[in-house]
Amino acid sequence: MLVQSRYEKLFDQGVELLDKKQYKEALNKFQQAIDLNNKFIQAWVYKGICLEKLERYPEAIQCYEKALEINPDVADLWYNKGATYCKMKRYGDALQCLNRVIEIEPDRPFVQTMRSMILEIPPVWSQPQIKPDREPDKVVENSKAAEAKLRLERNNQTYTNLQKEMERGD
Repeated sequence: MLVQSRYEKLFDQGVELLDKKQYKEALNKFQQAIDLNNKFIQAWVYKGICLEKLERYPEAIQCYEKALEINPDVADLWYNKGATYCKMKRYGDALQCLNRVIEIEPDRPFVQTMRSMILEIPPVWSQPQIKPDREPDKVVENSKAAEAKLRLERNNQTYTNLQKEMERGD
């Protein structure tokens, strides 16, 4: 019989609550597990996932950073951090994270695709939208930025759907 520590039990309870979409309650369990063992990477990661579900992205980033302090060579941690930066529209930071994923695990086509899509987003995207009565080149430039953003959002949605399927065990 396998004996679980108190922090592992709290973690398992948090995962069950997360599966039931009880994010605030799950967040509490993951925090309790961290309070007992602040080197427990999985608790930091799942706390970050809960915070993402609650759209508390900066706090989620902090959780991934804590997990990366414990082990900076886990590609999935860098990916989670990068995907969260994308949700925050901080594409430069996302790109740095995805580059790190590729350094650690070069054979991740999904990450390479996401990285390519981010690279298509021109710097204009962070500026206010240009009105149609301006130069045609600027409108085309804005249109490309919008298309790139849409592709990135679809990619993020695909990632979210895959993550849900994996959580359900499909």
